Amino acid sequence: MRFHICDQNPVSVKLNPQTGELVEYIDQNDLMAHPYKGETRLVECAVCGLDGTELLFVKAAQRM
Repeated sequence: MRFHICDQNPVSVKLNPQTGELVEYIDQNDLMAHPYKGETRLVECAVCGLDGTELLFVKAAQRM
């Protein structure tokens, strides 16, 4: 099987609601910014495009 490993680097930003244009970057220590709690790494199947956590693919392989 072939996979893509996608390391995520989340950045907090403020966007203009009408245009979607970037207004400013938000410091992660800002009290009004909820910290990102998602996965730091995702895996994408290079055959079908399904993406998810590494554990998703490990569990699927164990069932085979």
